[in-house]
Amino acid sequence: MPLAGYGEQGKMDRAEKMVINLRVGHGSAGFYMLEAQRMAREVEADLRKALFQIREVDKTFAKSKGRPDDRFLERATVKLTQCEDQAKALTTELEDSYLILKDNIQETLLQQGH
Repeated sequence: MPLAGYGEQGKMDRAEKMVINLRVGHGSAGFYMLEAQRMAREVEADLRKALFQIREVDKTFAKSKGRPDDRFLERATVKLTQCEDQAKALTTELEDSYLILKDNIQETLLQQGH
């Protein structure tokens, strides 16, 4: 009887190796998913920095014009805040997707052995 996750003689066949390789290695689906997570976190950080900078400049500009309560760059701030929220959601979705892929690979290999 074959071991769970292995072909007839205890060796992995080509299809099983392909499933395993989805998760690991340069150029695999898992690699691209982890890379996308990293980039999404970087986008989040960059948007946070941009938002902070715009808000600070807006405050300074408003004070210089004698209108400290006005926000001249409010539309840009609102739009960037929406982008930041979407970037956070994307990061979360990518993290969940990778975990699902890992679990799905393990389930697939265990099931085929039964």
